[in-house]
Amino acid sequence: MLLKIIALLSAAIPLVLFLRKMFGARPTKFGAAMREAKKQIDLAITIFICIVGAIVVFALAKLAWGWWTAM
Repeated sequence: MLLKIIALLSAAIPLVLFLRKMFGARPTKFGAAMREAKKQIDLAITIFICIVGAIVVFALAKLAWGWWTAM
């Protein structure tokens, strides 16, 4: 359940930042908006990769712990 909440928050943070940047500031040129969108997409991908990495590390630790305690 905790991992689902973390995943939901990690998906929502870039969206909130992107919307705040797009609608909270003065209107900008389309090129600047696209650059900001690319930054937010990069941030979302980075957060997603970090979460997947954390899940993999947790699973490997759980496997190692089970293997270690079985000895």
